Amino acid sequence: MLADAIAAERFRLSRDRTALFWGFGFAPLVAMLFSMGIDVFTRAALHRTIPGETTDLANRAMGAVAGASGPFTALFLLIGAAAIFAGDYRWETWRLLTPRNSRVNLLAAKLIVFAEVAAWSLLLTALTSVLAGLFGSAVNHAALVGPPNGSAFLGHFAGVFLITWLEVMLIGALAGLVGVLTRSTMGAVIAGLVVVFVQSTLAATMQATTWKSLAIPAYAGRILKGFIAAPDEVRPEAGPAGLALVLLLAWLIVLAGGAVVLFRRQDLTKE
Repeated sequence: MLADAIAAERFRLSRDRTALFWGFGFAPLVAMLFSMGIDVFTRAALHRTIPGETTDLANRAMGAVAGASGPFTALFLLIGAAAIFAGDYRWETWRLLTPRNSRVNLLAAKLIVFAEVAAWSLLLTALTSVLAGLFGSAVNHAALVGPPNGSAFLGHFAGVFLITWLEVMLIGALAGLVGVLTRSTMGAVIAGLVVVFVQSTLAATMQATTWKSLAIPAYAGRILKGFIAAPDEVRPEAGPAGLALVLLLAWLIVLAGGAVVLFRRQDLTKE
């Protein structure tokens, strides 16, 4: 039954091209165009190339993925997540769906589909950053270089990708919880954006790494990505990174579990 719910949710989202574009495709494309614009402006302002300038496409892609959970990207991810989790309240279709499957399966399918499309969005972010890097290299006549240790870089990239994906999953779970609580797509976007902005601001002010600071998802994600991407010879202690991972997973369980508990108790006869 869960497989049926997932297939149905995938089909519905594939037909909602507006949510797909604005929620998961717009931010990577804007970042690419902005980077290209900066390169063109810099080249026009300098009227010359910088001798010895290089472009590292691999690290550029990893940096783009690492920053894909920030407030700007979160705004558009919340739009997509709100369409997935709260769209049925808007169109009053829950009363048609709940007799056909369990509520846990219906909400779990939404979370799984969000996880899938979020992963594709992160891959698109990496791809567009590489395309922007190639464009900048051509405009500025910069030589292309790669990481000194390709096999190690792949591991670092995969780790950073997974941690960012986990942060994005938290954004989706938050939108799901707020969407179920408010029964509103706009409520999920606005309240979710406020939470993301506040915790990102708090994370930027934190100096010491304690369990309290690691309880802030943005700070925990930063510590984890810094630990994974650091070279072996300067890698920090694993303790804070391990605690950060545990707390991120705990937040995901709490948010997703809270959405399920609230959803199971709702009266959907008029939704």
